[in-house]
Amino acid sequence: MNVGRKEKTIGALVATAVILIGGSYWNGIRIEQSFRENVEWASNYGATVSVVDYQRGIFSASARTDWVFQMASGEEGAATTVPVTVSVIHSIRHGPLPVLTAAAHIHSEAQLTEDNAEYLNEFFADDPLPVLDAVIGWTGGLNLHFVSPKSETTIKNITFKSDATLVEGLKRVYTGTASVMLDRFHFLGKSDNGAIRSVEIKNLRVTANASVKDGALGTWTVKLDTDKFVVEGEKKEIVDNLKLAFLLKNLDVKAVDALLQDTPDDEESQEQTVMLLLQHKPAFAIEEVRARWPEGMVAGSFRIAYEGDGNLNPNAPPAPAPAANLSADLYGGDGNNLNFNTPLAPIVSLSVDLQMTLPRALVIRHMSSQASEEITDTLEGGEENEVNVEKETKEQVSKQMATMLNDGVFVEKGDTLSVDAHLRNGELNLNGRPQPLGVLFELIPPIF
Repeated sequence: MNVGRKEKTIGALVATAVILIGGSYWNGIRIEQSFRENVEWASNYGATVSVVDYQRGIFSASARTDWVFQMASGEEGAATTVPVTVSVIHSIRHGPLPVLTAAAHIHSEAQLTEDNAEYLNEFFADDPLPVLDAVIGWTGGLNLHFVSPKSETTIKNITFKSDATLVEGLKRVYTGTASVMLDRFHFLGKSDNGAIRSVEIKNLRVTANASVKDGALGTWTVKLDTDKFVVEGEKKEIVDNLKLAFLLKNLDVKAVDALLQDTPDDEESQEQTVMLLLQHKPAFAIEEVRARWPEGMVAGSFRIAYEGDGNLNPNAPPAPAPAANLSADLYGGDGNNLNFNTPLAPIVSLSVDLQMTLPRALVIRHMSSQASEEITDTLEGGEENEVNVEKETKEQVSKQMATMLNDGVFVEKGDTLSVDAHLRNGELNLNGRPQPLGVLFELIPPIF
């Protein structure tokens, strides 16, 4: 090899080294900026997060963040909370070799200390604390791998876009548009008895949009769709082409902001928050639900709106009801056993609409599953061999379905069942016939 060629080779090696070092250093600056921005954003949701230390080198960095959670004090009868700090150590690699596959790799581990051990052991006992590995792609995609002693979660290629801005004077309410997309979500969990449960989602897309007008959340919409949703445990449920569209409107933004922060403990603050929520006559709707089960397509919509004057007890003077009895005031009865006949129940202030079409075979399958469990639970030792559970289940479900069709709970059209329900002034009209209000709630288990 002649001298000129050696000089060119050395020059090329030096240039490559400069590019790698310079690129890694520049990438390190970008990763640190992004890291600090994400920590600031995370502080708005559930915990106060701060960057305590960040040491950046040419090819790697190390950081420590402190997460402050408000935990119950543990004193019997006390409603107070105490701040608990959990430190997380982050090991960050941003060059030179990692840059060939991703912008950065971040390994994060929570630290057990004398100050937080008592509280963390309530959740993790003697198990190791969770570990998170994140891979940041050059195009903005993010891969996450979260491991704890009893669960493992993998998320592939998350992308997030947002032009949302914080509403002036508030801490948690944003307006604008945000979207999240991911290629795959997989959760694997193990219960204390060793049972395994998994959830898998493929190609999930979520878009949210919010607007505020005259102190109220004018509209808040969330649209979700995914190619496949699979839940597997003792049984396996597969749903294809799931689409959901949610709508919230007419919610007081100050009340929403208060609910998204620490819930007030005193009854007076709770009463004020409830009254603020009701004064704009809020409404919630599932504008569209559509999905394909193995038995066929399910489609429907649901809407519930408050149309009252904000007084939780219509027969009482216009003063808010005690927060401790809120569930009883809303529904009647003692809050546990609903009493839909009480004249005090402001259910009359609610307007509800429900439309649903679904395969008869799907309803039968879910009813059979529930009936089979109930029959099996009533059997005593030795009876399992004497009772044909499958036959008993089939007969029970057949009678139950016949009764529901005869009573007008479902309308049968070929292999499809439909529901068309409307609640006005406390009276339920179901498929063109008046029905007791409790029937509306009985519909939920067979459908889901």
